[in-house]
Amino acid sequence: MKQVDCDEVKRNVHEYIHAELMDLELNTLTSHLANCDSCEDHYDIEVVLNQVILRSCDEVPTKELAERVMNRLMQIQTNS
Repeated sequence: MKQVDCDEVKRNVHEYIHAELMDLELNTLTSHLANCDSCEDHYDIEVVLNQVILRSCDEVPTKELAERVMNRLMQIQTNS
């Protein structure tokens, strides 16, 4: 099984939560999360954030807003 580092896991946690990864990537990240407290904490925060967003948003954002938010989140993850 391919090994991943914490930075890679944190970059892909959003896709992991939303089941947007291929089986091999999914299994690799699952294994890492099961053995890394830091990444597990990051995952937990992302899950809570997603739940808050789902509860708070009752309408679909504009495409432009969604792209800006996603770009900013990716930028934050890259700098973490």
